[in-house]
Amino acid sequence: MNSDLASLLDRDILVLKLLGFWKSSKDVSSFNRFHYRIYRGVVAVAIIFYTICGFMYFYEKRDTLTLVDFNSVMFVQTTGVTNALMIVCIFLNIEHLHAMLCQLESAAFQPKSQKEYLYVCKWKRSGYLVKKLFYGVNSFLVTTGPILAILQGRTAPLATYIPPWIHWRVYFWSQATATVYNATMASIYVSILTSLLIEAIIQVACLKERIQRTAEKKCLVESIERYLEIIMFTERLQHICRIGLSIVFVSGVINICTTLSLLLVVRLMELVWLVIYLSEMVMIIYVHCFYGSILASESEDIPYALFSSKWVGTDVAHKKIVAIFMIFSKKQLYIKLAGGIFTMTLPLFVQIIRTAYAYFNVLQSLD
Repeated sequence: MNSDLASLLDRDILVLKLLGFWKSSKDVSSFNRFHYRIYRGVVAVAIIFYTICGFMYFYEKRDTLTLVDFNSVMFVQTTGVTNALMIVCIFLNIEHLHAMLCQLESAAFQPKSQKEYLYVCKWKRSGYLVKKLFYGVNSFLVTTGPILAILQGRTAPLATYIPPWIHWRVYFWSQATATVYNATMASIYVSILTSLLIEAIIQVACLKERIQRTAEKKCLVESIERYLEIIMFTERLQHICRIGLSIVFVSGVINICTTLSLLLVVRLMELVWLVIYLSEMVMIIYVHCFYGSILASESEDIPYALFSSKWVGTDVAHKKIVAIFMIFSKKQLYIKLAGGIFTMTLPLFVQIIRTAYAYFNVLQSLD
């Protein structure tokens, strides 16, 4: 496994370029030229068109609208809107992403010992597993969705309004293509954000290992400088996550409660598809909260690592630096959401699931 920390994001960046939402740090890059911006504009117009058609289903069914119709639109259209907004959030914060990639490529962020290298390998395996999971699940969903629609005789893979000037077969396969694009957006934002969270966890774990081996003042000062770099890395990650993931988690409540409601009325074939879809929605929220909790837990141990370092027998100046560093590092590294109201940890995941279940009960009472 490559020890280059930036390599965990290489494929994600390639896919982001293919999606049309990439901006190079170099002005002469082809990704900053007019034709690439045109491609991005066409993609944006297509996303808006299919989203409007999806919500227009409410207008088409306005006289006979049922709870099932409402859930059939909301469970998937909210996901489509959320995926697009999340990719836009990453694009608008692309400068922060470039700066984080530069940090990961720097010598300070590379493993310096065998134990640090083992930390890198451990967490990279976790990151690759997350990527395979979400790409695999989304591939299954976008492949089987149109097949189910054909078997059931539907005119579109998802509940939507079909404009009269478009033949239903053309709309069917164009919506199926748009669904593939949208699922790719979901996979890529989950992959990028979890990869960045894992990179932050790796840096904190390696810093703790380095601190415990520190016996010289020079090495201690280098550890402090690295800690400040980690704080900067986390703050940049915070800029990318604070709005986008807040929207994802709110949307997750809607997705979970509407999908649960649909599970009670669909046939067996759709039941399997919806269970897998629901599992993915829950996993998106869980993996972010899980890695957010690990980051907070790892950073909480930095003062203990300082206390366990080889400071006994050093001079007074060294001990003062250790004491100041311990006080400074007591603050845990968190990812804050919704303007700092919520912390992205596992208790937030539990709160979201409880809220979704409460709204599910409300929907059932309206039926």
